[in-house]
Amino acid sequence: MKCRICSLLLLAVALVLYAGAPRAAAEDGDKADKNTHVGTFVSAKGETEFTMKERKGEKEHSHTLAPGAKVYDADGKECHLSDLKKGQRIRVTTKEGDMKVATKVEALKRKKD
Repeated sequence: MKCRICSLLLLAVALVLYAGAPRAAAEDGDKADKNTHVGTFVSAKGETEFTMKERKGEKEHSHTLAPGAKVYDADGKECHLSDLKKGQRIRVTTKEGDMKVATKVEALKRKKD
């Protein structure tokens, strides 16, 4: 009986830790890991290339969408690069080992003041 209670308690603690920690950084738009960065959308070139500005400063850089990459609007619905607006905050996830190839682009909602 004691073993069963200990197991359930341990499982509950593990679930709480798993559910709470990783999402906090990603949901507020901060850098979640080394393959993810936030900035502003500048423009799209065709269906697979786009330019963005870094979060701090005016430096621009370009990305190419990987085959099968997904683009999401601020409501979390799948869209096209051409649906994003200049100045829109975006979070870009890049391919492991290749910072130029984006595997996911997410438009972020503006923070309420």
